[in-house]
Amino acid sequence: MRIQFSLSCQKGTVIPINYQSEISNWIFSVLPNAGAELSMWVQQQGFDLSSKSFKLFTFSPLAIYPYEMDQVRQEFKLLGNQVKLGISILIHPSFEQQLVSLFRQVPLQLGTLEGQPAYFEVKHWQVMNRPVFKETMQFKAISPISVTSIEDVKSANPYVLPDNPDYDVSFFNHIVRRFKAAKQYRSLQNLKLLDPAFPMHYKLIGQAKSRLIHLKANTEGIQQLRGFSFEFEVSMPPSVIEFCYYAGFGEFPHLGFGYVDLK
Repeated sequence: MRIQFSLSCQKGTVIPINYQSEISNWIFSVLPNAGAELSMWVQQQGFDLSSKSFKLFTFSPLAIYPYEMDQVRQEFKLLGNQVKLGISILIHPSFEQQLVSLFRQVPLQLGTLEGQPAYFEVKHWQVMNRPVFKETMQFKAISPISVTSIEDVKSANPYVLPDNPDYDVSFFNHIVRRFKAAKQYRSLQNLKLLDPAFPMHYKLIGQAKSRLIHLKANTEGIQQLRGFSFEFEVSMPPSVIEFCYYAGFGEFPHLGFGYVDLK
């Protein structure tokens, strides 16, 4: 499911340019408040909302126009009183309204207002329609997609560029790993979710732009991640495309990477 939130704030609120950690922590803090039925459904999928093991979500960058940017301090000053945020979660549609209610109850703490912590509250929301998923689709990365090399040799720069001839190897490898984890590592072939004969295909459209995101303290100890914003075409079984659309493409979607829209 996908929800487009409008969050209200005070004019003049100052937020950091790199705010992904705060939004990720907000989502992690909201999900454990789920009712028994949703918690049970997640547990049946092999996850625990209270332990942060459920990471099948991603989110868009904040839409914060109008604003002033301080390059030296790496901050945005909001000149309006509302921002927009898209949250995408791989979860059964029957829990849509419950999730909306959960997010309405917990304000997002982000940035400062006159030296004090600033808070954003859900003002409006819209549950987005489900696309028709096909074997071949084109997408635009709204937040950067991060893909690292699957080679065992460690590198100071492990990120694979989207125009690298071997990008598709790492791209699909990470998709299958996450998809199998979401299916509790059951045989995808027996579940008829992946056909070994199905030709997975990736094609870059246009040029990719690099983005380096600095992250605050997190349980994984990740200080920064590099991703790329680009448009692409992909061919996979529709069920896998649906998984990536809602749970995010690439690595670390729960840290604000891999949120895409239809091209």
